[in-house]
Amino acid sequence: MEPLTQIHLFGSLQKSFGVLYDLPVQLALEAPTPLPEILKRLKIPPEMVQLVIVNHRAVARDSTINSGDRVSVFPKEFPIFPDWKDLRS
Repeated sequence: MEPLTQIHLFGSLQKSFGVLYDLPVQLALEAPTPLPEILKRLKIPPEMVQLVIVNHRAVARDSTINSGDRVSVFPKEFPIFPDWKDLRS
């Protein structure tokens, strides 16, 4: 059995979508999955997302998520550090 992928939601994303799921969200991914597909599965509009961190590293919006990854999703109201400026929407 593949390890579950954990999706952690922060700020307004947690308030808006946390009521829909037990947090952190645990997903079983059968194959590498594009980040936009995961957001769609969770009903999170991409325009609400400021930054995504996978396994403690900021990633591009079109990144692929693998089974067992730890994904942190931050909303627009979170500040962005200068070294992450190229990874924001």
